[in-house]
Amino acid sequence: MLSNTLFRLFGHRICCGQIPAWTARIGQTWDTYDVAPWNLYNVIWRTQTWVRSNLDT
Repeated sequence: MLSNTLFRLFGHRICCGQIPAWTARIGQTWDTYDVAPWNLYNVIWRTQTWVRSNLDT
């Protein structure tokens, strides 16, 4: 699976890493992910959530 490959390449940074605060200022004005889905912070958050939910344990 893609999520397992990403985890092997990047380790816990891909699923559990701290998202830098400055990413909230990139793209759309920051708001919740359903209001501003293309804000960089929200894109990273959704990616982390997707990787965590699709890892084989």
